[in-house]
Amino acid sequence: MPAHISSKLTAFSKVFQASIISFIAILALGVYDFVLPIFTEKNVENFALVGAIVSLVYVASFLTEVPVGLAVDKYGRIKVLLLSMVAMGLLGLAYFLSANLILIAILSVVFGIISVAFWVPSSVLIRDYSPRKMMSQAEGVYMSLTQLGWIFGPILAGLIGTVFADKHNFLLVSLFMFMAAILGFAIFRGEKARRFRQAEKGHKHRSRITLLATIFKEYISVHRHAAPLYILTFSAYIWIAMEWAFVPLAGLQHFHFSEGGVGLILGAMMAVEGLLYYSSGFIMDKIGKRYIITAGFFLLFSSSYFMFLSISPAVFVFAALLAAASVSWILPGTEALLTEIVPANLYGEMSGVFDTSKDFGMIIGPLLGGALATGLLNPLAPFLPVIFVAGAATLYSGWVFWPSRKKHGR
Repeated sequence: MPAHISSKLTAFSKVFQASIISFIAILALGVYDFVLPIFTEKNVENFALVGAIVSLVYVASFLTEVPVGLAVDKYGRIKVLLLSMVAMGLLGLAYFLSANLILIAILSVVFGIISVAFWVPSSVLIRDYSPRKMMSQAEGVYMSLTQLGWIFGPILAGLIGTVFADKHNFLLVSLFMFMAAILGFAIFRGEKARRFRQAEKGHKHRSRITLLATIFKEYISVHRHAAPLYILTFSAYIWIAMEWAFVPLAGLQHFHFSEGGVGLILGAMMAVEGLLYYSSGFIMDKIGKRYIITAGFFLLFSSSYFMFLSISPAVFVFAALLAAASVSWILPGTEALLTEIVPANLYGEMSGVFDTSKDFGMIIGPLLGGALATGLLNPLAPFLPVIFVAGAATLYSGWVFWPSRKKHGR
């Protein structure tokens, strides 16, 4: 094996380990995100209510991000990560046993809270393990490996929904979460958080009502690109929310695909993302992040335009695959830029603030998409706001990043 490849594998060894654990957990989340809107729609037959139920998950996440980020810095990444996966496994069992829409809504709120305790420490671990000169590549490795969960999750969920019943997918959620927790205990056994003890000495905050506003102000003051990264990530996650909630429903309701068919389509979209994550991260490290991020939003603008206007199922699927590819041109760059501009002792706290942008997008997306689909009586209507958001983000990212010639702006 060539020396440069061997050294790169050694540098990424901990990134690989953390990514494998996250892959299994994300496999469960892929099943969950696919089945929740379909399971809900079959119970209520109303796109607006589907959007509201899906948004509840992310409303809970939005309100929990900062406290969890502080807990990650205080108690350790690994401890919080493992406990969250066990808790989500138990929630999967609760979903399987539930049949009441109100109970499903309550479980969705709880799931949103617990899922934050997975996302924040998992992303912080990758920041801890990333070699300083290969941050985009490290993010690309993490996203490529974990993307396998987003690929196979909806495919498995579609097959289970076709052969058995939608609710049986929640048993898969439990199985994969418990598997991830067991593997995490095995890999991190004895390591605990001592590797990061120095990094865990972040800001000390007293509990008060204004804590959220205080930490947001600290995030904004970290760097001049902190606020733009927040806005651009929010814009990307509006699309991510739409693709998980309304690509399957549009396929079922408008193009009359089978449940297994829409699972394959969503899995193929995730496969396109996964194939491009590492290569885009590699190019970002070589020529600069700002160009690729802007190109990603332009691709999203173009492809969502054709999704909204599509009449042919083939055009819809092809445009959806292009829209999925745009994500892999955006997220490695935004995540790597955040790692560059945030001090290591504030990774947990600042990641918690930054991740609220994702939750915000996942809240607005389903609510707006569900309301438009119901009001216009058009399952393709949720893709209309993606066109405007992606177009605005293309112009904004070019205005913010392209004039800069400084290293942190690349």
